[in-house]
Amino acid sequence: MAGLQAAYPGRFPSEIFTEIRRLPAGMLDEILEAGAYQHAKAQTDAADTEEARKRLPQTSLFELVREIEMELAAEALAKKKAGNG
Repeated sequence: MAGLQAAYPGRFPSEIFTEIRRLPAGMLDEILEAGAYQHAKAQTDAADTEEARKRLPQTSLFELVREIEMELAAEALAKKKAGNG
């Protein structure tokens, strides 16, 4: 419950439970995961030195952020090469 209250500050537990019942199954989890990803991405983007990047948490979520960044960079490079070829 504490995690939900942190995700929805200022809401009463009864309001949160009402929202849980209203949403389709699994949607609240997706919303919370998206928020966690957004937070991890912001921390990753803010790490502007090698030392700062070394201090980032070594969790699966931060690994996912790095993997997605690498995939997006590879796609952009492939598009650029295709346009120049």
